Amino acid sequence: MQLQNHPEFIHLKKDTALSELEVGHNLNYPRQFPYTDVHGNRKNGTQIITAPFGLAPKDFDMFLGLYTFLKKQPELPADGQTHMTVDFLARQLQLPATCQKDYLRIRSRLFRFSYVKYTNTALWNPKEKSYDIVNFGFFNLAALSRFTQSRRPVTLQWDPTFLKMIGNSAFLSFDFELYRTLSPVLRRFYLIANRDGWNQLNSSVYLADAFAIHQIGYQDAPSLGKLRLQKLRKMFAEAEELGLIRPSTSFNGYFQKATSGPHTGELLLRWSRGPALRTKQAKETLTLVTNLDSDALYAQCQELSDEDKYPMNALTFRRLVSEYGRDKMQKHIAIILAQKEHRPKSFSKSEVAAYVNRLQNDHPAPDWYVELQKEERLAGLEKVEANQSTKELYGKLFR
Repeated sequence: MQLQNHPEFIHLKKDTALSELEVGHNLNYPRQFPYTDVHGNRKNGTQIITAPFGLAPKDFDMFLGLYTFLKKQPELPADGQTHMTVDFLARQLQLPATCQKDYLRIRSRLFRFSYVKYTNTALWNPKEKSYDIVNFGFFNLAALSRFTQSRRPVTLQWDPTFLKMIGNSAFLSFDFELYRTLSPVLRRFYLIANRDGWNQLNSSVYLADAFAIHQIGYQDAPSLGKLRLQKLRKMFAEAEELGLIRPSTSFNGYFQKATSGPHTGELLLRWSRGPALRTKQAKETLTLVTNLDSDALYAQCQELSDEDKYPMNALTFRRLVSEYGRDKMQKHIAIILAQKEHRPKSFSKSEVAAYVNRLQNDHPAPDWYVELQKEERLAGLEKVEANQSTKELYGKLFR
């Protein structure tokens, strides 16, 4: 549905400029999972995801791309903000951005995910060697132009808890490039195989049918049990061919019937790590490549034209970075791009000249820009407090 038809639209002050964003119904996704605590006791943890404006599978793919981009930076942003134009974001994630519909779709994905809250009652803390209760969002939209095909950057304000988690992880274990080549089913399985194979050769032991339903997402119907198993076997064959997994040595394959315990007679599932998965021993260090195609600030500067109507070139950009620093450049490029969007006839010489002038004199932000910033911040939803939602869902579903 369009945002203007969503019941929560009233909490956004009925901002008509956002009314056409694509949203869905409120989503509350709870699940429990087993884990072994530091004392060796088996327990159940709870994971809850709340998304008041819905959540599409490709929204999560977008988030994984953003996570990968953050991890590749030489350092995380000190102020917790990243600034990216929609075109730059589309290039990084290989999303189309050729028409207004494409821009609307990307903006809608950012909007929906900015309200997602995540809760986990047993998230492993590698620094403290403990299972902690965590509750956080991922990012807020600190600045979003009300023009659908805006060339200005979208400003993401990352949740401090989430940003701290990224900073504490030593390196990037997730291969986003590989992930993008996989089918939707194999994408889901890759995330599980990558998690299980990170620091151990063999995966956990799963009930095959429950795995097909709850982990991979096949339809839950008793009459489809044989079909689910066929699909599961086919998926494992494809994953093995790609090098994601290998047959389990303890099972002499992937499947084995349980001969004892509460699941006697049921089909169990296990695999061994394949050569295409990254491991803890690899200790791969990834940093932002020097190619300016992956530089979000350079992408913004290229939106400016000089006296000859040419965009800023790489030589000029590197000279400005060396002379004024990236933080100062980011502060002033946001103002110039807003001026270009809202006051295009106000440049006396050129957009590049106006930008250099601001850098040289470090002018304060004009009043009209300060007011624009206030207007473009998205209002929070008082109803969508993750802690409150978590307590209600946990009490209702698991106690």
